[in-house]
Amino acid sequence: MAIVARELWQQCVDWLTCEERTAKARALRAEVSKAFTEHPESTGETYWEHLWFTSTMSARFLSATIVIMIHGIFPFLLTKAASNQTEAIYRIMKDRIPKSRREEIDLDYHV
Repeated sequence: MAIVARELWQQCVDWLTCEERTAKARALRAEVSKAFTEHPESTGETYWEHLWFTSTMSARFLSATIVIMIHGIFPFLLTKAASNQTEAIYRIMKDRIPKSRREEIDLDYHV
């Protein structure tokens, strides 16, 4: 029984370490790495910096959503908070637009 198990194990190892599979694994690893780093690098950030920025922006959007909902239900509350938060988000995003794309985007609105 142990000999059969050892032979099966060796067959698995041989199959996994075959040069063709190793090359495919390397290519797949490079593709996955590119998928996770190409866009962050285009914005001048590492993956982790990009993740941190998008997480904080998500929190800002969530906060703005809650404020807007409260204001919608109670129009007399938070009368300026929603627009202030929206303008703050706009300012942050506007500053991040690459110079090469600024002409493509309508930047008539000035905060």
